[in-house]
Amino acid sequence: MRLICTLSDQEQAYALSALLQEKGIVNELDVTTHTDWGSPDYGTIACRIWVREEDQVAEAMQVMEAFQQNPTSIPLQKAPTTAETVQPPTEEEAAAEARQPIGPMTLYLVTICAILLTISSMTSPTITIKSVPEGVPTTPLLAAPIEKDLMFDYPKAFEIIDQIIETYGQTSLETPDTLPEAGKELLNQFHLTPYWKGIYDNITAWYRNVPSTNNLNAPMFEKIRQGEIWRLFSPALMHGNIFHLFFNMAWLVILGRQMEQRLGKLRYLLFILIGAAIPNIAQYLMSGSEFLGFSGVVCAMVVFVWTRQRHTAWEGYLLDKSTMIFISAFVILMCLIQLGSFFLEAYTNADMPIGIANTAHLTGAIIGWILGRMSFFSWRNRWA
Repeated sequence: MRLICTLSDQEQAYALSALLQEKGIVNELDVTTHTDWGSPDYGTIACRIWVREEDQVAEAMQVMEAFQQNPTSIPLQKAPTTAETVQPPTEEEAAAEARQPIGPMTLYLVTICAILLTISSMTSPTITIKSVPEGVPTTPLLAAPIEKDLMFDYPKAFEIIDQIIETYGQTSLETPDTLPEAGKELLNQFHLTPYWKGIYDNITAWYRNVPSTNNLNAPMFEKIRQGEIWRLFSPALMHGNIFHLFFNMAWLVILGRQMEQRLGKLRYLLFILIGAAIPNIAQYLMSGSEFLGFSGVVCAMVVFVWTRQRHTAWEGYLLDKSTMIFISAFVILMCLIQLGSFFLEAYTNADMPIGIANTAHLTGAIIGWILGRMSFFSWRNRWA
């Protein structure tokens, strides 16, 4: 869909739309009345003409320019009105939209996320040591088996820690001197095995003007390169606790109901996969593999709906201005917290990791905007 012009004269808009239809250019006429009391445009009419097919836009622009030079060339009172006129959703239509059942793909996603959280909560290991030894990652100690199988990566170094714990117990990590020779060899092997931790620590070290202990030459995408490609998406299905799950799933239901209905199952699923994989990759590059949650996809969905609402109003997406302000304020607040943490780490010796996947949030928003501008994800272009 492409907007070719906006007219204030409704009769001229009908005439131009009819002329385009007569020339075989499929178009839609969107007639709206400004209802914002505080706006100087209150009460005025805006008639927007949209061309559905991109390959007809150039011809439509030529017809539109010729028409505007001589709008009386078509008698206005006789102008046919065969073009589809789309009004913004009324309050009754908005209420009907809210009563629409949840689509099957959205329901499957909510169910899967809930089941995975239940399984991970029931199978999380019990911590038997008082503190994690310096240099030892917490993931092998804290993560449930299913989380290890679904997180973005589970490097060889983590598997070595798993082997030590399985053979000698967690407490052996607190007192490595008591390990037998084979155990000490495994622990030494762990310290000699690099793994990707992201570039965040390198950035803070650069600001501190100190050398970084993080190895940027460490192997990346270890499990994915071994064929476990589901890890590109699967971190989005995992959540840290019930509140994390509820927040993300509430947004998934609100936005997914609208998107699945308009996109169809296959394109909706494709959107979810893209909206998860690319933010996951970006977050991995920034901070390593220890992240989870659907919030990157939620940010992509929010911006997608907002973009479609602004550029293709006839599709009927519903996203209140207050809702957009809330989610934007939330993401900005998280970014400010991250920024504050960054400067504290960069200019002091404080170590303040906050565990918020802001890179995924921002990347998801960008992906949502890009996909929202693509005609492939328009309502009329349905192949599923």
